[in-house]
Amino acid sequence: MTMNNISELAISYLRHYNCHINEGYIALLKEACEINPPPHGKAWYGNMYRQYARKSEWFANSLIVNAYEEGMGSRQVWQFSQQVENQQFAKLIRSHSIDESRHSKMFITLFNMLFPMKLEEELQTQLKAFSPNYNKENHPSTVPVSPNDVMDELLVMDELIQINLLEIRALILQLLLRPVLQAYARSEDKVKVTRMSDQFIFDETKHIEYSAYCIGEYMKWGDREWLRQTMIHRQATVNQMFLEDIDYQDCLGTTILRTQNAN
Repeated sequence: MTMNNISELAISYLRHYNCHINEGYIALLKEACEINPPPHGKAWYGNMYRQYARKSEWFANSLIVNAYEEGMGSRQVWQFSQQVENQQFAKLIRSHSIDESRHSKMFITLFNMLFPMKLEEELQTQLKAFSPNYNKENHPSTVPVSPNDVMDELLVMDELIQINLLEIRALILQLLLRPVLQAYARSEDKVKVTRMSDQFIFDETKHIEYSAYCIGEYMKWGDREWLRQTMIHRQATVNQMFLEDIDYQDCLGTTILRTQNAN
């Protein structure tokens, strides 16, 4: 996988899945990535990730961390949707929340599949509780919050820009994750593991698409220069967050699996 140009990679996946792409958005993304090149697109990060992932304890616990973060993200994204006045945007955001709830459960399934062990019932319950279990029939209220709690339009767009750039980062991480999952999977599980990886990659791409669509819609009536400056600034923010996260990566993977092996 070549990751020299994150914007081109993201655009290629959008096109692969026949996603609607706004040309104005493409120009903004390319400029933001040129001015602030994402570190998650560099070869050194891919090499570092693969080095960490060779340690089974690290990788097992990274799946647990992903399950937790997806579940927490699902709740936060739903809360965001309730503060968005534009109901077309809110509906798209809610769909994203439901996907992340499902992803949380998928990561726990992968953990149990790749690292089968007898966990205490209390621990299994805790892992399952990471996901809020949202779906099309079961979810919090879709009624907008009170007018006083509705987010300002610029704040909404700022959040959507951050979602867009973070979902591009999530796509990159899923592409790195895929061969590692396949390497850990038993032969009888490889087809199912690969299918789950396909779903992750598809979902992340669709999240990039919907947030890009919202950005493109705003360009029709909003302040383009503000949008441009915010996109550039938020790419720098995402890059900094990513580099800070890397400082903690060597701390992952030292709990559940090690505890079980000690028993």
